[in-house]
Amino acid sequence: MDTVKYNLKGVTVEQFAMLFEPNDENIHINVSVPVKTNYEERTFAVGANIQYTEDEKPFLVAEVLCHYEIEEACWKELSHDSTKEIVIPAEMMISLAKIAIGALRGVVCVKTENTPFSRYYMPLIELQSSVRKEDFVFPKF
Repeated sequence: MDTVKYNLKGVTVEQFAMLFEPNDENIHINVSVPVKTNYEERTFAVGANIQYTEDEKPFLVAEVLCHYEIEEACWKELSHDSTKEIVIPAEMMISLAKIAIGALRGVVCVKTENTPFSRYYMPLIELQSSVRKEDFVFPKF
């Protein structure tokens, strides 16, 4: 498929919590990209989740989901009824993950403004299509 036609339907903040103020020792950042699909509605969501931890205990947690609807003809081409899966092209998936990470960065910035947590910035995260060449396959839910 050359072009997948889709619309961004909205962005939701799934979670946000400032749990405790760390001592600035042994701090790590974990980022993940959750994906959710709804086959009947031809929708899916690509998100970004971040956890700032100190000594393996989360002290700042945030997650956003960007909700998309795919044009019906494109959805039919991407889905496989026999395997109960939907296949998202790698380049498209990486682009949508970049959008989600940008949205998450904005949420973290806005929600920590004027708090002690504002010093824990979200670093730039490089996602490249060369990292993964094959398409992403998701089961239908």
